[in-house]
Amino acid sequence: MPKSCLPLRLGLIAALLCTLSLSACSLNEFLPGPPVAEEAASGSNVPIGARHFGVYLTGAPWSHEIGRERLELELGRSFDMVLWFTSFEDPFEPLPVERILAAGQLPIVTWQAHEVPLASIAAGEQDAYLRGWAQSIRTLDGDVYLRPLPEMNGDWVPWNGEPEVFKQAWRHMVELFRAEGADNVKWVWCPNITDWPRTEMNRFENYYPGTAYVDVLALDGFNWGTARPQHVWRSFDEVFAEPYERITKLGAQPLWLTEVASAEQGGDKAAWVKDMLSTTDYPQMEGVVWFNERKEADWRIESTARSLNAFASWFGSQALAEGR
Repeated sequence: MPKSCLPLRLGLIAALLCTLSLSACSLNEFLPGPPVAEEAASGSNVPIGARHFGVYLTGAPWSHEIGRERLELELGRSFDMVLWFTSFEDPFEPLPVERILAAGQLPIVTWQAHEVPLASIAAGEQDAYLRGWAQSIRTLDGDVYLRPLPEMNGDWVPWNGEPEVFKQAWRHMVELFRAEGADNVKWVWCPNITDWPRTEMNRFENYYPGTAYVDVLALDGFNWGTARPQHVWRSFDEVFAEPYERITKLGAQPLWLTEVASAEQGGDKAAWVKDMLSTTDYPQMEGVVWFNERKEADWRIESTARSLNAFASWFGSQALAEGR
């Protein structure tokens, strides 16, 4: 950036911060508050859009507030859940979790062990580090949803390919946290909708550590459209119906979609969004977290005006129907 442009850019950023800050002060005057987790609306007669609706935004949990507040204003509703990513090498950071809890939202911490082998966790070699997390979280005033080692059935993550060791590591973590009194930790077990490689051993059911060790079932899945040559446009049902049937056989826990989005290429994203929000065919599905990032494709809610309007109009119609 030329040096002569820097003061102007800083001034514009300051103005934006001020405007959004003032706007955010009035959010609660017209936005519905998030439902309590235990009271999440579910059932075959309730559309998915009327249940928990959350978001992952680039920069979460440290620098996403401006984008979240802007998006909430554009949608006409507040988010119920906020998801973000961290690594096993990182210490637990209580400040952003406290802010999210204070806003009445559910914090979902995606915890990835890129440099730590599963066998090391299972053998107790990471216990001092795990204890630090447990001891920090137990002091917080609210539930924290940990989503460790997601998409374990995909060969794009290093914790793939060893179902038995995965289960041992998972159970060891849960037992350690419970021994430390971190009863406000809720464990989110999240495979991808696609087993890759497609082998019997790698089916996501083989990674399930058992109902006693999982509080929330979850799935990650995307409609890639034609954003990549090997993909085709798929409806919401085509993406999720079969994995939903499989995962709900494992337990009766609430099911969340913790990473979901649609590309623009190859079909009508706005129609896809309305179909997702309106469907009542997944009674165990109590929450949806939209992956709001421009990455392999433009997954964002606001990828186009039509996409943004599809969300906003649906939530607006729902608010009218509920008399808000």
